Formats: sequence, C-alpha cells, structure tokens
Amino acid sequence: MKHKILLVLFLSFMACFTANAQKVTLQFRQVKLAKVFDAITQQTGLTVAYSRPTVDPDRVVSIEADKEELSDVLTQLLKGTNVTFEIGETKIYLKEESVSDTPQKSGRLITISGTIVDEKGETIIGASVAVQGTTLGTITNTDGEYSLANVPENSQITISFIGYQSISLPANAKALGKIVMKEDNELLDEVVVIGYGTTTVKSATGSISSVKANELQSYPSTNFASALSGKMAGVQVSLPSGAPGGSPVINVRGIGTLTAGSKPLIVVDGFPLTEGSDINSINMSAIQSIEVLKDAASTAIYGSRGANGIIMITTKSGKTSKPNVSLSATFSLQQRYDKLELVDAYDMAQYMLEARNTGYVNKNPSVRKESDDTATRKANGASKRELIPDYLYPYLNGEKGLTNTNWLDEIFQLAPMQDYNISVSGGSEKAFYSLSAGYMKQKGIVIGTDFDKFSANVNLKLMPSNTITLGFSFSPSYSKQNTFDEDAMSSNFLNIATGIYPFFAPYNEDGTLAISEQIKANADTDGALYENPVAIAKKVERKTDRLRLFGNMYAEVKLLKDFRFKTNIGADYDASIYKFYTPSDIGKYRAAAPQPISASQSNTNRKNYLIENTLTYNKLIKEHSIQVLLGQSYQREDQELLKVTATDFGDSSIKNIAGGSSFKVEPSQYSWAMISYFARLNYNWQDKYIFSASMRRDGSSRFGNNTKWGMFPALSAAWLISNEKFMSNCSAIDYAKLRVSWGKSGNNQIANYGAQALMSNNDYLFGGTLAPGTVINASPNPDLSWEMTSTWNIGLDVTLFKYLGISADFYLANTNDLLLSVPVPQQSGYTTSLQNIGKVRNTGFEIRFSTAKDIEMGPVSWNSSLNLSTNKNKVLALAPGQTQIIGSKGFSITEVGKSISELYGYEIIGIYKSDEDFKKYPAMPGTQIGDYIIKNQNDDNVINTKDKKSFGSPLPKVVLGWNNTFRYKSFELTLDLYSELGKKLYSTALATYMDTGEGFAVTTKEYFNNRYHPVNNPNGTYATPNMGNFSSARKEARISNKFFYNASNFNIRSLKFSYELPSSFINRLGLQRTQVYFLANNLLLLTPYKGMSLNGNAADALNQGLESYNYPLPRTFSLGLNINF
Repeated sequence: MKHKILLVLFLSFMACFTANAQKVTLQFRQVKLAKVFDAITQQTGLTVAYSRPTVDPDRVVSIEADKEELSDVLTQLLKGTNVTFEIGETKIYLKEESVSDTPQKSGRLITISGTIVDEKGETIIGASVAVQGTTLGTITNTDGEYSLANVPENSQITISFIGYQSISLPANAKALGKIVMKEDNELLDEVVVIGYGTTTVKSATGSISSVKANELQSYPSTNFASALSGKMAGVQVSLPSGAPGGSPVINVRGIGTLTAGSKPLIVVDGFPLTEGSDINSINMSAIQSIEVLKDAASTAIYGSRGANGIIMITTKSGKTSKPNVSLSATFSLQQRYDKLELVDAYDMAQYMLEARNTGYVNKNPSVRKESDDTATRKANGASKRELIPDYLYPYLNGEKGLTNTNWLDEIFQLAPMQDYNISVSGGSEKAFYSLSAGYMKQKGIVIGTDFDKFSANVNLKLMPSNTITLGFSFSPSYSKQNTFDEDAMSSNFLNIATGIYPFFAPYNEDGTLAISEQIKANADTDGALYENPVAIAKKVERKTDRLRLFGNMYAEVKLLKDFRFKTNIGADYDASIYKFYTPSDIGKYRAAAPQPISASQSNTNRKNYLIENTLTYNKLIKEHSIQVLLGQSYQREDQELLKVTATDFGDSSIKNIAGGSSFKVEPSQYSWAMISYFARLNYNWQDKYIFSASMRRDGSSRFGNNTKWGMFPALSAAWLISNEKFMSNCSAIDYAKLRVSWGKSGNNQIANYGAQALMSNNDYLFGGTLAPGTVINASPNPDLSWEMTSTWNIGLDVTLFKYLGISADFYLANTNDLLLSVPVPQQSGYTTSLQNIGKVRNTGFEIRFSTAKDIEMGPVSWNSSLNLSTNKNKVLALAPGQTQIIGSKGFSITEVGKSISELYGYEIIGIYKSDEDFKKYPAMPGTQIGDYIIKNQNDDNVINTKDKKSFGSPLPKVVLGWNNTFRYKSFELTLDLYSELGKKLYSTALATYMDTGEGFAVTTKEYFNNRYHPVNNPNGTYATPNMGNFSSARKEARISNKFFYNASNFNIRSLKFSYELPSSFINRLGLQRTQVYFLANNLLLLTPYKGMSLNGNAADALNQGLESYNYPLPRTFSLGLNINF
C-alpha cells in the first residue's frame, strides 16, 4: 500500500497549485503511453484518468519536451486520436472527442452511487467513475464513495485508478454498490525497501526478494520467519525446535562461515537489530512487507554486517482516509505428526530378553545358557545388564491387562493456540497514523510448554509544513515462556520419553504422580534409569519473562529543491528473567528421589542505541535521473547478565532462589560499538541503463587495534532491454531486464572481545596456602578482522505474453579471512590463536516463475509463483597445514575441496552372521556375531578411525516453493507447497539407543521388525539385540551411514479456504468487510525419514544435519475471522 500512500500525499500537496500552468520535461522513444502518463504524474502530481478502450495505455509513442506547457504536451500526445483532455485540480481526464458532452436521450436517466475499495477492503481515494461515450464522470471522495446523476440506464460505467485493473459494468448493475478493484501489476511499479531507502522492481539492480503482508496471513506463528519458508528463492528457514516461542534459523544463499555467526542482519523500520535478537517480539500482523537483500550490491550498504544477507522489515503505516478499524481472531489446534513409532510393552519385553540373553551367552557359550536363572547368572559372573528383571515375565507369558504405557502419547497433547489482533489506521493531508495491538496464547504439543505474548505497534507520520516530515514508531512487547532443556538428559522430555520403559505408568492408582518407579525397579538390573517425564514436566519449572521496548523516531527536512536531510534516533531495550527450579521430590537420571533442591535465576538487560544522519539528492535532468545518498551511523550495545544459583534449601515450598542458604553469583557484562560512513549513487539514463555504486566504511570495537576499520564497496548495473527500440515489435516479451552486480560485505558476528587477551580467575598455592589470582586464558590478536565476502551476481527478469514472469539469478560468493583457531608456539603460553585465515566459496542458482497478473479461467482466477534454488559450498582453505576439521559432535567433517560439514562416519556393509564373515572382513576388538560389518576403506585389515569417510553434505541440493491462490466470487483458496530434495539427517536419537540394538532403552518398531536373528529373521538389516556388548564396535557403529538418513521431503505447508460475506449483509451491520477462513498448516508430509523432527541443527556451521531429540513442528488447524469497519 506504500505506493498509494505516497500518491495520495503527492496529490494532496499538489492540489494547491494551478495545474494548467505546469511545465513538464519528457524524452521518450518507443515506449508505452502508460509510461509517459507515469512520468507526467511524477512531475505534476496529477493522475491521468481514462478508460479502456477509449485510451490504449499500451500504445507505443515517442515524445520530446523541454519545460513545455502541460496542455501542449497532452495535445501532442493525443494528436491523431479522437481523445481530448481536461485538466482538473488533481486529475487529467481523457475522453472521446467525437461524442457530445450531453447524455444520450434514449433510456431512462438514473443516479448511481457506491463505494470503491481494494482487495483488502481499504477505500480507494480519487478513483475515476465515468460514463463511456460521454464526459460524465466523477471521482471517489476520502471515504471511497462516489455519486453520479443523470446517467443513461443503458450505458456502460468504467471505473479506473492508476495501478489497478479497470472495470466496466452496466449502469444498472447491482455490483456498482461496492466495487472491489484489483491491483494491476502491469501498470504498477512495485516499491521495494532497500538499505536507507526504497526503489522499484523495475529500477532495482540487485537481487531482492519480497513478501507482502497478505502472504504472511497463512502461518499462525510466534514469529515472521516461519512464513518465509518456501516464499523466496535462496532463503531457507529451519526451526530446530518447534517449541512455542522457538527461534528459527535463517540462511540466505547457504553458509559462508565456519566459526562466526551465519545469521542475516534484520533491519526493522531502518533499525539494524543485533544478532541473536528475539524476533518473536515482532507482531506479524503489524508487518507491511519483508524484503530480503541477497547479493552484495544490495547488502554492502550495511558493510561488515551484510555478508549473511539482510532482512528488511517494514511495519504498517497510515494513509489519507477516515479511521479504518480491523479486527482478527484465530483459534488453532496443534497436534503431533512425526513418524517415530516405538514398540509396546510386550514387544519391549521380548527385545530386552533377547538383548540380555545375547550379551550373557556370547561371553561364554559353553557355560552360559539362555535358560539360566538369576542366581546362576550371578554365579557365572553376569553383569547387571545380563540379568532378566522379574517384571518382564508376565509380559513374556502374554498376560493381559498389564501396564503398557505409550510415553510419547503421555507427553504429547492436542494443544490450542489463540491469536487476536486489532488495528486502527487513517490520516489527513498532514498526518498519518497506524496503531495495532495483538495477543497470542500458545500451548505446546509437549506438556509443560507454552508461550504467551502481548505486542503493540504505533506508527505516526506528521508533516507540519511542506518541507518538514516527522516520524515516530514504537513497538513494546511482553512474553512469558515455559519450556525445557532440550540438551539435558535429566530434563529433556523427548529424550526421556523415547528411552523410558513402557512397563511403568505415569500415575499411581490414586492419581498422584509416580516418582522414580523405573529407577528403583531397575536398580539391580540396570537399564534406562529415567525419571517419569510427566512428573518432570509438571514439577520442574523453566520460565522466561521478557520485556522488549523498541522505538524509532526521525525528522526529515527538504533543503532547497532536490536535497533532503534526515536524522534518525532509535533504541532497543530487551530485559529478560529466566527462572529454573527443581523440587526435591523428583529424581534425576540414575538417581531416585529425593534429590537436593536446585534453583537459579538469570537476569539479562540489553540496551542498543542508534543515531543515523543521511543526506539525499534527487535530480531529473532530461533523460538523466540521479540519486545520491550520504550517511553516517553510530550504534552501541550494552548488556548486563546476573546469574544466581541457590542450594541448601530449608523449605521446599519456596520455589525460587530466596529459599536457598548457599549462593553462587555469576555476573557478566559486555559492550560493543560501531561507527560508519556510507554513500550511494544511483544513475538512470533513458529508463534503459541503470547504474548503482555504494561504499561503506565501518569501524568496530570487536576487532583488533590494527584492523578496526574496513571498506565495503559495491557496483551494479541493469539494462532494461524491453525499452530498446529494437524490442518494440516483439509482442511476446513485455518486459526484460538484465542485472549484473559485484560487491564486498563483511561478517562481524564474533565474540565482543575476541581480539583481546582475556583473563580468568585462577587460584594458586602460595606458601602452602591457596591464594586467589588471575591468568590470561586467550591469546590477543591485534590484526583480527571481519570475514570478507566478495559476491558476483547476474540476473535476468522477464515478463512474457503479459502473464508469465520469470526471474533468474546465478551467484558466486567467495568468503576470505575465515575466523579459525590456529596453533601457536608453546613458548607463547597459549595453544591456539584466533586468526583470519580460511576461505569458502558458495555458488548457486535461483529461479522464480510467477503469474504477472491473475489468469482468468471463466469465473475462477488463479495467481501462482514457483521458486527453485540450489546452493553448493566448497572449502578452499583452512589453517596452514590443516586439511580438515572434525565437528565437535563427531559425525561431521569439513575438508578442503569439499562442502562444509559433510556427514562423516563408518560405512556399514552388512552383519557378521558366521565365523566365515570374520575371516572375510576385519573387525574391531570385541565384535560379536550379529554386529555390524564396517568396511575397511584402506584395505589394511584393521578397523579404526582411518576407515571413516565422508557421505556428502546434509544440506538439501534443491529447495522448492510453490504458492497458489484461486478465487471464485467471494471464495478464495490458497495452497503453499514446499519441498527439499537431497537433504540428509544424522539422528542421535535413533543411533544412540533406539536402533543400535543395545537393549538399553526403548526401541522403534522399525528396528524391532527388522533386527537380525539367525533363525527368526536371517535377512534382518539391523544388528542383533545385545545389551551386554560394550565393545567399541557397537558404539562406533552409531556414527555410520546406517544412521545417515534420507530426509528429502514434500510438504503441504499451508491450505487456506476463505469466504467473504456479502456486502449487502455486512453493510447493514456497519461493517466494510468480513472474512471467515479455515487454515491447515503442515497438512501433509511425505518423507522417508522416520525420526521426530525434519529440522536438524542449522545454527552450528560445523555440525549441520544433526537431529537430536528436537521438539517437532506441529500440524495446525485453524479457524479465523477478519473484520474491517
């Protein structure tokens, strides 16, 4: 809606001048008439109102005018046609000349009236309503209303407005009461937001993807990033955790770093957020548009923070209209939809029996027998894990009515979610406002998890004079989150639920929680000694309260004729309190209750400040359009953290640190600052040849004394081929633009004091007494600087046959000066030093197909976009003498000449089924019949780490998004599809216990039904259950191709069906527009992967593709209501 707001402002401003006296300068050769009209509007502020077919906007014309009278120019343009013109205060009316201005005598004369709105129900001011063949006409007022008398009943009415598709209706049509106009993308040059300004799709020289507000409405979520997945080529969004309030990971065009952060810079209304900011505080309903800047020509204006891409978020603003009130309400139900299936208690009993018997017998088959009782086994030296628990026998005997708990069913739930929003917007000629507020309450599909958020947004714009513009925005939010520690074995519900035995119930017969039942029952026989996960969920508290205050204000002054000076001041305050409490009546892993009470509280306060000043120059000199930007920026952040841990509680009823008597206090604080200077030049010649150049100089406190300043240049150009004379006869190609860009941008996401020598507390003995002291624990590097990415991009944008839009990009990005820890001489006192030394290359291809306008199929219209992207990275260099880095989790490798974080492990080629197999294949010590055969890669007859190999990148080779909208009368159907091809995952959840056959914890149906047994299942593909086998062979097999899974997928991400109630009904209720809808998210997922979550770890560049008991994404069904007053 930004283009309409600017248009209304401009019209209002120009209304005080006499239009007839204006002069214009035009120089066009072989262009469409509509383009000349646009130029006239830009120079005069007068909208050209006309109807088809009286005026053909696609007619090709040529004209040259140097400060000539507007009336003379119009006469020249319309020469040879039967069209005349009339210049009004705000519009130029074009009409047929040959027809009398008097209404036709035939037919009854009537009065027509109504309201004209856009597809969102917002009124259109200044729309033209004309009677074809006459000069009768009018325009809509500030309420979008019109009235026209003395209209012949048998005439045709044409409704038109620049940027919208014209409509022709009979004068007696009922539809004239409320007319809904659709945007005409062919005439409308869409505005997109870039760094420190805006441009148009036609004028953009860089690679930019955009999503508008209406496209975000199909994703009920706590954050906007969830709605971006599949909407933009080259933008991949992962949710490592589907927990309420979970933070997404966004990658733009792959991963270009190894140890620094890979998050894109997020800019909200011109304010750059610090990396790691809580994006959940941004209310999706307040967002007007999201642009993603992908190539260096677009990102270099943000210098050292642009290498990972930039996400520009623009919030909604008001426009000239009466108050427009919007209400929305959504009620959703979420459910689990992963494919993980565990065995029941009866199969689990058989599995444990086999695992314990195999482990027992294999150690001494001549003495040990499966039939040995507990006493005999102990006498034969059996370990705890080779004993058969007594509680198994009733299950093995097939007794009915025994406890058979599905723990996943106990911790998962059908979870409601509610989302309510209200907004009020409007304005006059001198002031615009937009106010909104929202409340979201989300229960998690895992018990004990939830998220509540209140957010608001205020956006004001004032124009006290023709030369001064003032703006103010303020976005407060407050949230409360309950979750669990997904990394801890003692409190991760999902971890415990996939390990705890089904022989035990979550509740006692009296309804109280069963505490430590499995831990106690297996004390003598060992196994998965987990606490009841339901009890943990209900008793352990992990709460986060967060307050976010985000504000921005600016003043813009028009200097002279072509200069504008703008000062912007912003602040971002983020305060959070995290509280953790574990009572004494809850057990821990391998430790039954009671346990000591533990509690902690962490208070974090972060304050970020921004001051920016920009000077812009805009000048149109005949065929030359020049725009110059000069700017200065200063940004600083201060953060304080105070963590207090309490122990020795005297009263268990006090559930916070105040109840403790011993305390550990851990304070910390940090600051960083950046000062920047930047400039940009945009040049457009004849609307055919466009050039842009930018430069930014950043100074950052994070880097070494010798390298605090850096330069980030960018160059780009575009050729509007379709505006060339030789294209005038090519009817198939309506629009064609070639783009080329090069630039450098940086990545400053490192520790704030990474370049400095750091000290830590270190006690030492002095005279036999322990004395406090400090020691330097990190090597300084005064030359430490940012990682630098140099990017080439070539793109082509075309529109064919007026309907098919195609945008394609190829890019090559080289990242130098990667931050790596390099060994240093021992005499330095350190082992390693952080240095800029590695290199990575990313290449990729992106293409987007879209309908340039709705395709009409009878009464049904269809709008569609399909995007496809590929990305491949390659490590070009590491530290001197270093050829590989093994990921900290052990399953990934980063090697020179290969991709970042390729899956790395042993290759399983079969199962040892006989002594002949041991003669044929070498084995690790302790390997037994039924264990996996590991391929000897180097043929040295020894199985060790030298036999590990790479199994390729886990990242998808191709990412697809296909988004569709179908309309039929008042019905609308949107369908969004998403697919990742070539994706892989390593599941520690499956590999650690469930599918390795150790018999330690619960297993999956997949393993149980396909385990090897020499008699019952000789063709089984999984190792024999063996709980007593502690050999390295069984453990090493956990990280192997056996557990590197194909995670390619196809997902119906969103299906939305909506209906707009008839205006004849809602108008009687005082409403403008009412829409009801049904929405389904993650409706259908097709994938061979059978784990819990398809979204593995994406935040750690060196450990990509890890799925470790991740909180799964829910399937969501929603009912919603949108009302406009």
